[in-house]
Amino acid sequence: MYDYLEIYTDISLTLTMIITLLVYSVGLMQFLRPFTKSRLARYLTGAAYAAIMLVMFFLPQEFNNLVAYGAGVVGAFAVFTLLDRRNYAQKLFLAFSFFSVRWLTAAVGTSIWLKVYGLTCGFVIDAFMFEPEKQVAAYIVYDAVEGCIMAGIMLLLITIFHKVYVSKNEKMTIKEALLLMLPSVAGVFNYRLLLYFNSIDTREIDISPYDLISFVFYLVSYTALVAVIYFYEQIKAGQRREKETAMLSVQTDNIRDYISGAESLYRDIRAIRHDMRNHLAVLESLHARGENEAFESYLAEARERIGSDKGVNSGDPVTDVILTEKQSEAERRGIAFECDFHYPDGFSAGALDMSIILNNALNNAIEAAEKCPEGKRRISITSLKKKNAFVITVTNTCTGDCATADGELPETTKPDRSEHGFGLVNIRNTAEKYGGGIDISFKDGEFTLTVMLMM
Repeated sequence: MYDYLEIYTDISLTLTMIITLLVYSVGLMQFLRPFTKSRLARYLTGAAYAAIMLVMFFLPQEFNNLVAYGAGVVGAFAVFTLLDRRNYAQKLFLAFSFFSVRWLTAAVGTSIWLKVYGLTCGFVIDAFMFEPEKQVAAYIVYDAVEGCIMAGIMLLLITIFHKVYVSKNEKMTIKEALLLMLPSVAGVFNYRLLLYFNSIDTREIDISPYDLISFVFYLVSYTALVAVIYFYEQIKAGQRREKETAMLSVQTDNIRDYISGAESLYRDIRAIRHDMRNHLAVLESLHARGENEAFESYLAEARERIGSDKGVNSGDPVTDVILTEKQSEAERRGIAFECDFHYPDGFSAGALDMSIILNNALNNAIEAAEKCPEGKRRISITSLKKKNAFVITVTNTCTGDCATADGELPETTKPDRSEHGFGLVNIRNTAEKYGGGIDISFKDGEFTLTVMLMM
């Protein structure tokens, strides 16, 4: 019977290891989910972690837990970094954070499981004292319960981490990573210190409050990590607001230039009206004298000059200047530009607000379309009135780089993400100012931005 139970002990140990390893591997894949769009990167990272830990478990040489699990995390994140080569400082921070989540899961989960085991094991032993098969089955159930406890705790900790850490897509500096890692580093070393005191001879020491102190320590350690991330996010939010304000200030200066351009445009229109009166006088004179050939020639030349004007007539002079300028810029870059933009009767929006929407939308469209092969570069901007809503739609051809989930703001492709990526945010904020919003979609190589403003 003792041999049988000894075999079970080995099986139980292996089963416990496999269950907890499965929990940690799947937890790691879930932990990385918001930080990469590549499922393959997440799956291979989780598989690398599982493979390293299996090797460490079955090697005859014994390893310190801190070393073993540290090696697993380092190896897994090395694979993740190879598959997702960006934001290296953030990956360093994520590696330490996951290590903290893992040891906190193990510590709290084991504490809870030991309480459950202590309260029920006596009953199991008494009930199945002479039935070793049922004892083995009961202990397997214990292993499964331990796995469920671990999974629940890890999911809770990961959810809290994702909730607090908002700036997932922003580039992190090495200084920021080191600052955010401090609670994790301190927690890991203090955890190791607690393990040391738990392993020494305590026959002459009262350690009755040890479990409670340990649990409080684990809770405080993770709370410190969450608190540091929270205050970091508050600082980042303030920086984003300052940058958005600076961007709006620049766009305000731009709108002044457009207004100046609109005034120049209307001066040109008045000059054209003056010239038209002269043209009509010449045509009347030629017709009266019967000089038909000269009449036809002069009329054709006048028609050609008038027809060569590619300006836009939207119903607003500032908008005309913006659209005409963007049309010219697109055509210089080899992009076909289609415009069917008109203001409906009764609609009035501030010149600055419309400038923010049109400038940002068309700048993004031109930048994206220019990356497409020649012959496939297209932009179209249309507007229409739907009941009491004014809807603006900007569509452009795009490479796969601008693909995003419907409704989500895509990440900027510029190298310095901290200085860019505010265009769509400003468009959305402006639309919400008019009780509307924006919608984004990507289908069949075309990116579509829809802006709705309530009239």
